Amino acid sequence: MKSLKYSFRSKLLLAATFLCATACTGDFDKLNTNPNSASSGTADLFMPHGIQSAVDIQSGGSLGMDIGEGFSQHWARIQYTDIDQYTVSADVYNAGWQGLYIEALADYNRIYKLGEETGNTNYQAAAVILRSWVFSLLADVYGDIPYKTAIQGLEGTLLPTYDSQKDVYAGLVAELKTAGESINTANTSMPIGGDILFNGDMAKWKKFANTLSLRLLSRMIDKADAPINVKTEIARILGDPAKYPVITSVSENIQLNYLDATNNQNPVFVNRRTRDDHRVSATLVNKLAAMNDDRLAIYANLPADGGTYKGVPNGLASSDANALGLTKTSKVGNYFTAATAPGVIMTYAELLFLKAEFAYKGVTSAGDAATNYAAGITASFAQYKLPAPTAYLAANALKSGADGFTQIMEQKWIALYGQGLEAWTEYRRTGIPALVTPTNNTNQNVLPTRLPYPGSEESLNFANYDAALKKQGGKNDMKLKLWFAK
Repeated sequence: MKSLKYSFRSKLLLAATFLCATACTGDFDKLNTNPNSASSGTADLFMPHGIQSAVDIQSGGSLGMDIGEGFSQHWARIQYTDIDQYTVSADVYNAGWQGLYIEALADYNRIYKLGEETGNTNYQAAAVILRSWVFSLLADVYGDIPYKTAIQGLEGTLLPTYDSQKDVYAGLVAELKTAGESINTANTSMPIGGDILFNGDMAKWKKFANTLSLRLLSRMIDKADAPINVKTEIARILGDPAKYPVITSVSENIQLNYLDATNNQNPVFVNRRTRDDHRVSATLVNKLAAMNDDRLAIYANLPADGGTYKGVPNGLASSDANALGLTKTSKVGNYFTAATAPGVIMTYAELLFLKAEFAYKGVTSAGDAATNYAAGITASFAQYKLPAPTAYLAANALKSGADGFTQIMEQKWIALYGQGLEAWTEYRRTGIPALVTPTNNTNQNVLPTRLPYPGSEESLNFANYDAALKKQGGKNDMKLKLWFAK
C-alpha cells in the first residue's frame, strides 16, 4: 500500500488551497505564480492530504474523540472532564469547521478543477464524493451551512450564504447520483493517483457514492418537508444494484487504513502517546455486559489492576473521575488505539442497519427488516473477526412494532463504536438509545444537539450567519434542535 505521507512539494501546493475557505479575504490579484503553485499541480498531489485530513478530523482530535465518542456515550473523560460536562471551548468547534472547509473541501475543489482541465471524469467524481461526505459531516454537526456558494473565494464569493440542512442533504444525494453514474470503472483509461482510500479502484468509489447516499436519505426519511421523495430515491439505489452498487461485505468497509509511520498513524494512537484522558463509558460497558456481548472485549480493555470491565460515567467532576483510578478502569480497546487502527467512514454493518430501518418503514426494495437486522449484528461481530453467537442472535431477535425499531437503533449504536460522530448523529435523529444527560452538565440538562458556529463566521460573515440562525429559530448554542432531530 502506498504511504499516506505526502511530499514537501505537495505541502507547498496545499497552501494555495487555504485561499478558498469560507468567508476568506485577501488580495488574490496580487498573488505571484510559480511552478510550485496549485495552478501547476496535479490532482494526485492533493488526494492524500484531502482524504487524510478529513478522516483525521472525523476520527481524532476533540471533534472525533470528545464530541463524537463522548456525546454518544461510547467514551468518557477520566481527566479534564469539562468537555464531558458539555463545556466546549471555541477551539473545538472552530477546529472542526475550519479544518473541514479549509483543509479538506478546498483540496476537493482543486482536484475537481484539475480533473476538468485534464478531462479525467474519475478525478471529478472522486472529488464530488469526498466533498459530499465532508459537507454531510458539517451539516450533521452544525446544522445549516454554507454549501452552494462555499469554497468560492478565488471566484470572488467571499461571503457565502447558508443553505438549510434539508437542502444540503437533498443536494448531496443529487450530486452523488451524478458522480456515481459518471465513473468510468475501466480505470486504465482514466486512472486516479494519490488515492489512499481505494487505490484507484473506481468500482469502490461508485459503491461509496451510493452507500453514502443511503445514509443521507435516512436523515430525511421521517421528515414530511423533505425536498425530495426519499423512499423513491432509496428504491432507485436498492432496486438497481447493477447501476447503483453498494458495499456488500465487511471486506468493503469504507475506511482509511493508517500506517505505522510518522504522519501516517491513526490520530487516536498519536493522542495516546502523550495523553490518557479517555475511558470507555459506563453507559456502553454496562449495556454490553448485561447482554453478554463479546464485542466488549474488543471495545474495552480490562483494568490494569485486574478485575472485570469497568466503565466511567460521563460528566463526572474531575476529582470524582480521578478517584476511580487510572489503573482500575477500562481503557479504550487496543484495536482502536493502535497506530494502524482504521479510520472508518462507513461499514457494511451500518448499511445493513440502514436497510433494516428502511424495511421497517415500508421500503420494499430494502428487503426484510429482521433479516437485515440479524445480518447487521453478524457483520459488526465479523468486523473484529468474531463470530456472532447463535444464542446471542436468538436472545436479541427482532421484535415487532416500536420495540423492534428500538432494537435496530440500539444495535446500530453498538456497531457504530469507533464512529462517534455518526453515533451522536443517530442518537439526535432518533432519540435511541435512551441516553441520560450527566448530572454535572453546563447545557441546561440537554445532551448537546449541535456545535456552535465559530466566531469567525459571526465576525466575517455576520449577515449570512445571523440569517441562518434566525431561519433555524434559535441561538448559536448546543441546544438548538437540528432539522433531522426527533
